[in-house]
Amino acid sequence: MLFEKVDRDEYTQDQRIMADFVGKLANRYGREYWLAKAEKKEFPQEMWDEIADNGYFGLVIPEEYGGASLSFSDMRVFLEELAKKGLFTLHFVSFFMDSIMLLHGSEALKREYLPQMARGTYFSFALTEPDAGTNSLRIRTAAIRDGDSYRINGQKLFITGADESKYMLLVARTMPFNEDSREARKNGISLFVLDSHAEGISMQTQDIDIVTPDKQYTVFFDDVKVPAKDLIGKENMGFSYLLSGLNLERVIISCFALGMGKYVLEKAVNYSRERNIFGDPIGKYQGVQHPLSRAFIGLQLASLANRKASQALDGGENSGITGMYANMAKLASSEAAFHACDAAIQVHGGYGLTKEYDVINFSNAIRALRIAPVNNEMILNYIGEHFLGLPRSY
Repeated sequence: MLFEKVDRDEYTQDQRIMADFVGKLANRYGREYWLAKAEKKEFPQEMWDEIADNGYFGLVIPEEYGGASLSFSDMRVFLEELAKKGLFTLHFVSFFMDSIMLLHGSEALKREYLPQMARGTYFSFALTEPDAGTNSLRIRTAAIRDGDSYRINGQKLFITGADESKYMLLVARTMPFNEDSREARKNGISLFVLDSHAEGISMQTQDIDIVTPDKQYTVFFDDVKVPAKDLIGKENMGFSYLLSGLNLERVIISCFALGMGKYVLEKAVNYSRERNIFGDPIGKYQGVQHPLSRAFIGLQLASLANRKASQALDGGENSGITGMYANMAKLASSEAAFHACDAAIQVHGGYGLTKEYDVINFSNAIRALRIAPVNNEMILNYIGEHFLGLPRSY
């Protein structure tokens, strides 16, 4: 394996055990299984259950709540190893909700939901709205207090696995939207856990052309009743809670991008060793060799950023520094994976466009990670403003 020795030499003993587990998992639920699930847009339940039975959904959850009390650096290895085997789905983004619950949930919420997260109960995440997009402060979905409950009305879209999830972490507005005041918009957001199939919730699938098992949904909330006890933290403070969790989400996306980039690059390298057109393997020619070498270097450099971001999360560094590394890792990894995939398609020639050779199957998924969950242009805006001291551009 192209990256196996390079990566494993840097792993701890626990991380090598994780990598071995993923290898065995991929032998049972490999690309054929994965592509069959993707074709049907069917939740990979069998594989999900095996991961859950072996305790990997509780990696960063403390033992007192049913988890393994391991590090974000360990989680990074687990997720990247999955993607390196071609087992990518946005369902795994649910890992970042663990940290939001750990950091900001009441003790009662932790006792109720963290053991379920550790057992693999799927939680979807409902943030994006049609008229908000990247500007999350513009969300309009409203949560109005009604005695010991809240009433939720509004709409979300691009919600991964909403129908397949048991619970949903919902971002809603508990103060009226104020177009003229950014502070008022920021301070009026709250987070809730709710039953994904509560009365008043309806869903429509969205037609997204990505070869993965996950489905995206538009979700409608029509006077949905949520107990006040399921508010995470304090009312109106949800935006700050969200930011603390989104750093981890950036790292998770970086892991997926790196893993997929390494998968397609390995396919291209193997093909270039075997494909013989003019009497020699095409990998002998610099026109093939140099793009693949650049792709390898790009992925390895992005891996350094990803590792640094994970270490910052583990070390509890201040949110600004962690945010810098997490955003750098997401941008670097998604760009490196994109260029690796492009090189892999080019090396395969016409075969690169066939599903059989399993390179083009990654193209849209990798491309999507330059857009979601935050587009790379906004990351550059963030770096420009907060670390270069340049005027706010948005």
